[in-house]
Amino acid sequence: MNNQQNHPQRVTSDLVDKVLSQPSTESEQQTQPQKLPDRLLERLWLKMAEMYGHRWTANFGERADPEGAWANVLKGLTGQHLANGLNALVDKGEEYDWPPPANVFRALCLEVPGLPTEDDAWGQALRGTYGHLAVKIAAEATGTYDLRTSRLDDRSLRKVFSRNYAIVRARAAMGKPLDGEIPKAIEHQQKTPMQVQFAHSHREARDLITAQGLPTDPKQARALLLAKMGICRGGQAHG
Repeated sequence: MNNQQNHPQRVTSDLVDKVLSQPSTESEQQTQPQKLPDRLLERLWLKMAEMYGHRWTANFGERADPEGAWANVLKGLTGQHLANGLNALVDKGEEYDWPPPANVFRALCLEVPGLPTEDDAWGQALRGTYGHLAVKIAAEATGTYDLRTSRLDDRSLRKVFSRNYAIVRARAAMGKPLDGEIPKAIEHQQKTPMQVQFAHSHREARDLITAQGLPTDPKQARALLLAKMGICRGGQAHG
């Protein structure tokens, strides 16, 4: 069995772009598309059948279904996104010997070559050494001071950074400028930057107390402090 039978047919990026990256009037008119436009879905179906042959048609059918899973899972994507996904299938031919399901293909469409994974980006943001501009932008939106003074297992701050990084990655996948204001999450809309910083500092102080084995209850902490200072409770000055 030759390589053409074992792996998706190799196609050039120019050919993929020519087939899929033309703008779709239907997608431009929909501000919140409910499914992938028929025009793009049909082009994708033809290209997948060309790349995978019987392995595609036997699993997903010879004709695209405008109301099927692929049309719904790929909603919101553009022709350029689909071209990115097809190029990824070509580049990862050994891994995708068989066509992937719709959700996996969607993830491939949104991948941007050269961008660190979220885990790697989180580590870079904490260290302040950025392997890509997208990481730097997401880190600045999160707060570089908070990141430098945080820990790898800080779930609260990781959640904020992950959201910011996801937004910047989406911009990269769409070919848009990476910089620009990142809207705040709804849960933080009522907090000022000072309040957010105060909450973070309070969390750090609490974590430090816990790590040192000190009591978090105010009365217990006061009693421990007085005992270490050799002050008896009866001789304690009252304020």
